[in-house]
Amino acid sequence: MDDISANPLQALMPAASHLQAKDAKEVQTGKDFEALFLTQFVDQMMKTAGSTAFGGKQQADMWRSFMSEEIAKNLVEQGGLGLAGNVSDMLGAYGQASSVTDDKIGGS
Repeated sequence: MDDISANPLQALMPAASHLQAKDAKEVQTGKDFEALFLTQFVDQMMKTAGSTAFGGKQQADMWRSFMSEEIAKNLVEQGGLGLAGNVSDMLGAYGQASSVTDDKIGGS
């Protein structure tokens, strides 16, 4: 019995290896983008809770943005919406495309 039939997931590993080789900066940028998006989303949602949930209008205006940002960061660390992975993939593809273009221009 060959190794692939023993573990069918093994055949998928080389195809997924690019996911592990992402640049840390691209991954962090993806997470930052998703956190920013979720901060806006959570802030809008929290506005519907009313100011009494925060102790009054003045307190709500002051603390809602901080709370929205922290909730968004926690959501991203727990997997978020999946935007971070897509953004980092796109940044990686863009970086590869621009380096190939730069090589062609510089090598001509």
